[in-house]
Amino acid sequence: MLRKRIPKQDDGILYGLVEKLLLPFARQTVPDLRVSRTDILKRLKSCVTYVDTAAGRLPVGFIALRVDRDKRLSVDMLAVNPKFQSRGIGARLMRRAERTAGERGCREVVLWVDEANTQAQTFYVRKGYDTVHYDARLRCYMMMKRLG
Repeated sequence: MLRKRIPKQDDGILYGLVEKLLLPFARQTVPDLRVSRTDILKRLKSCVTYVDTAAGRLPVGFIALRVDRDKRLSVDMLAVNPKFQSRGIGARLMRRAERTAGERGCREVVLWVDEANTQAQTFYVRKGYDTVHYDARLRCYMMMKRLG
């Protein structure tokens, strides 16, 4: 089931997913990268965040979204607990992102994915996203999907 993030209930789990699944890729580019729990919570607070509670009450995955000034919806973060991957949770979260984009008048959804995260790149391509830019300094690809 998808629902909006409940900070007091969800943030510890979401931080754990970021620390375990997202930051290792970022640290391949910036090995001494320091990101505190407070930093992640600030990012989550600045986004509309949905969690998937497929296993019950607690989140097993989440997506954090924000609308850019140019009316593009950005996927700031997406992570799914490895025990629950390949069960459609990431796809459900991406559908929610695309619905949110439509509700907010956005015509595009954009996201950044680490060069080393080939599993995520394949996932996004299967969802209709195209690579539109590569940032060599960050070692990340920008991917985009035009809606409607």
